[in-house]
Amino acid sequence: ALRWVGPEGEELERLPLDPDAFCAWSAPGNATGGLVYGHYGRPQDLAELRARGVSARGHLMLLRLGRGSPAQKVAAAAGAGAVGVLLYPDPQDTAGP
Repeated sequence: ALRWVGPEGEELERLPLDPDAFCAWSAPGNATGGLVYGHYGRPQDLAELRARGVSARGHLMLLRLGRGSPAQKVAAAAGAGAVGVLLYPDPQDTAGP
């Protein structure tokens, strides 16, 4: 399950995860940390976070699919110190139903 944790470490919400949905190239293990939204995970998105004083170091990054490959997104997040990446398709980025 994915746990949303508040600033004091309290559990705010627990979301079930499908154990069959995984990236075959992921490292084994668990990643725990805060959640940082990084838009598409492009260099300019990460630069914007830094400019706002937000660090991904030790956190999970939530990134939208599109505007770059998933591999580029994961590599950029790792370079920024993130311990994990959650990729999601945003309905605004898809055509049709």
